[in-house]
Amino acid sequence: MQAERYQVILTGDTAAGEDPSGVRARLAVLFRIPEEKAGALLGGRPVVVKKGLDADTAERYRARLEQAGAVARVAAQPPEESAAPGVTPGREGGPDPSGPGPDTGEGLTLAPPGADLSDPEPAPPLQVDLSGLTLAEPGARIGEPREVPPLQVDTGELEMEEPPGPPASAPGEERD
Repeated sequence: MQAERYQVILTGDTAAGEDPSGVRARLAVLFRIPEEKAGALLGGRPVVVKKGLDADTAERYRARLEQAGAVARVAAQPPEESAAPGVTPGREGGPDPSGPGPDTGEGLTLAPPGADLSDPEPAPPLQVDLSGLTLAEPGARIGEPREVPPLQVDTGELEMEEPPGPPASAPGEERD
């Protein structure tokens, strides 16, 4: 017999006393999605955010969502359910066009494992304060000249060897 599996459901509401914009921002960070898509998770309708979990793992997910200020619950996963609501089995996690409306997170998909989910932000323009720098007149010396002593290398211990090959003949001798 297979162990019971659980799913984590966002109810679509924020916890009492929580600022919805703050909850939306924290959910965006938690799920690594833009705030607009995180706002769709708080549309007032339940959304299954994770399924197929054991009880302890599902409870940890619920606790993290509630730390972010959202209301979440853990429910037993129906045994016949094989795909998330709004997703057709066999498709790459895309929304089912006949599935639920936009308030239930339609348009949200799961990226493959290891995918970079952050939106690349352009680097801010470089701003360097050069007001403390001045330029010297053309031809001016920027540093003080210094005396460098000449390099002295002792080669007295070195010897020359004859190069390999036929012996050298004396001048005027003929070779065979």
